[in-house]
Amino acid sequence: MSEISEKQANSVVQLKEWVKGQPHLPQNLDEHLLLRFAHSCYYDMDKAKTTVETFFTVRNSCSDLLTNRDPNSHHMQKIMKVINIGQYELSDNTCLWLWQINDPGLDTYDYTLDAKLFFLTTDAFFMSDKHLYESDIVLMDVKDISLKFITKLNISVARKLAKYQEDAIPIRLKQVHVINAPSFIDKIYGVLKPFMRKEHTEMIHFHSPKSETLFKYIKKEDLPEDYGGLKPSLAELTENSLEKVMNNREQLLDENLWRTKKNGTSVDEGSFRKLAID
Repeated sequence: MSEISEKQANSVVQLKEWVKGQPHLPQNLDEHLLLRFAHSCYYDMDKAKTTVETFFTVRNSCSDLLTNRDPNSHHMQKIMKVINIGQYELSDNTCLWLWQINDPGLDTYDYTLDAKLFFLTTDAFFMSDKHLYESDIVLMDVKDISLKFITKLNISVARKLAKYQEDAIPIRLKQVHVINAPSFIDKIYGVLKPFMRKEHTEMIHFHSPKSETLFKYIKKEDLPEDYGGLKPSLAELTENSLEKVMNNREQLLDENLWRTKKNGTSVDEGSFRKLAID
């Protein structure tokens, strides 16, 4: 690892020692991944351990989203053509996560493949980016969303994805902004909201098309050039994100990556159900 503080080093040592006592967890975890968990929990070791456990347990319940995800495959290439996705650092040491459906009519869009792409790109990001951000903001552009999106939803996948994003992914999520939100967004949100905890729904802000309310939270110059900002375009950010995927392709194709084992057998859905889900 690069230069880290004594507090950070101690947190990694504590987590490594704890992992040794958890035979179902992988024993070869990257130290920086462990540091991410500690950092995301503000170095509260009990919370970090819970987050690590949730991370692996939820991932085991999502085996269909973590296998058969070769970025060169036809089905992954198909979803990559209609999703813009990426991350970059803002001026205040915040990581901005971007997602946009670019598929008018939603004829090509597949919700489950979108979730698979989310796992693929975030895994690649955690492998590639060694920076620790003070906070994280999600920006979702739903310009091509229609009520047809509801028919594309997979409730089981949505439930697991919400659990992973809220309680398992090692980031410090502070805000979620949904831009170009149509008038019927409340109907789509109403389907997804039951899977989300109140403290996370309170982070979500909706911004209608041509609205400037987003600028109350993010400086216009800190946005991609698609939105009048000075940052790279969504196309370039997506290219950078997919480049990280290709650079780590061999590791990402390992179907045992960041998966738990118990008595030589993968933890099943039953373990996931034991987790508290609101």
